[in-house]
Amino acid sequence: MSSYNLVPPRRIMASNLPLPSNIRSDEHAEPGVEVRVDTLKAEPLLDGTLMRAVVATSKQVPTSNDGHGELPLDKVPGMGIVLPGGLNMYYLDLAPNTEGTMHRTTSTDYLVVISGKLSLLTPAPEPYSVKDGKATYGEAVETVCHPGEVVVQRGMMHALSNRTNEWVRLLAVVLSSEPNKVPVDGADTLKVLPDTWLA
Repeated sequence: MSSYNLVPPRRIMASNLPLPSNIRSDEHAEPGVEVRVDTLKAEPLLDGTLMRAVVATSKQVPTSNDGHGELPLDKVPGMGIVLPGGLNMYYLDLAPNTEGTMHRTTSTDYLVVISGKLSLLTPAPEPYSVKDGKATYGEAVETVCHPGEVVVQRGMMHALSNRTNEWVRLLAVVLSSEPNKVPVDGADTLKVLPDTWLA
């Protein structure tokens, strides 16, 4: 595997400062603005095949703009992808020549490709089965995503892979969603699709 050589991303956070008490009666008073610049540290995942640098989290949407200074990040459970009821935003770097794990989360994900070529792998349009962590969809469909493109993942099975010799960087905005469900043709019912990780 190629050594990790991407420049650490910076986060520029701009927040309102409190109003001084001596101008609280001035109805036209506006707060000053604090701008903080932080260099984010990427943490390795899956033996370093992925590197993740968290930008922001919120336990709820709509979010709150209260506060300033160093604002703590909310802990994201499980694999650190979905914050139930909220938002998780992070940089994700994929090592060269790595294959992702096919999975589905209860979320809507917006992935902005910043550098490199991301391979989005999905099952074919035909129905398939999953039993004991194994799927019957056969060969995954590969969609190559280029810098500047946005992938919108709407609760479907997918894997993120890097099939090149260069690191891929993307920015992920993950919003917790309503339960994933699909209509059943010819019936007045919906099938609920749970979070799934294939072996």
